[in-house]
Amino acid sequence: MSKAEIVRIAKIKCPRCGSEFSVNISTNVLEEAKINPLGLAGVAVPHSDHVLVVYFDRNGDERGIRVFSILQAPERGIFEVNIPEGDVKGLRNIAGFIIESRKLNLRLKYSTRMTSTAIKVSASDTTLEVDFQRDIGYHHVKAWLELLVDVFENSYSTLPADYINTIRVFDVIVEESPFTYAKQIFWLVANASTITIRPRLPESLLVRKYRPTILYEKYNGNFVSRAVDSVGLRVSEVLGTEMPQILYSYAETLLSLYRRGVIDLVIE
Repeated sequence: MSKAEIVRIAKIKCPRCGSEFSVNISTNVLEEAKINPLGLAGVAVPHSDHVLVVYFDRNGDERGIRVFSILQAPERGIFEVNIPEGDVKGLRNIAGFIIESRKLNLRLKYSTRMTSTAIKVSASDTTLEVDFQRDIGYHHVKAWLELLVDVFENSYSTLPADYINTIRVFDVIVEESPFTYAKQIFWLVANASTITIRPRLPESLLVRKYRPTILYEKYNGNFVSRAVDSVGLRVSEVLGTEMPQILYSYAETLLSLYRRGVIDLVIE
């Protein structure tokens, strides 16, 4: 079976404007859902001044709809945001970056330091260019950037902070060899403002009461407690704007709690 084969066609109505669309669910969508930390894949339908995103699970069943405003209407060009240095604190490897999302008509730019190496990768609707302070190795970095651009290609947050924090987390692990789990961390951070934390009962109550050693020794205990008490908070609110190493650790903690059934991570 070809990866691009259409499994079925879903009829979707945009809740904002009432327009109706036929959305193709391909095997690519099902594969993306399988590797997504929430078991979902989004299909974007840009129209007018907004984007309809329909989420499907690994079986091709619809699991929710979100509507995002496009920052600037397509006919007026891409909306460009220059990121101030204060918003990109703690970088030790990255000197600058450009993230361009054509589906959101958004370009984020940051550059203030001397550049040793610049590498650019592209996907259908996304271009990512990163400048490094030193030579890390072209093939090594390119493999990382291809993973990262794929995450941005399948992300739908319209908040620059989500993408900036993803780059900051990337800066922490770029010296390591690429690993599959990193993609889940990137995706969670890149969509942090669109995902709500919902503690599960009785699992979260048991964690509060017994404070299992495996969680409280491996991860920051105070953050574990905060996460299981985060009723209805967005992931972005819980992660905050900590230093990149701490952001990385916090994102790992949330995914661990989710895998253990302590919290649900819900796209809303």
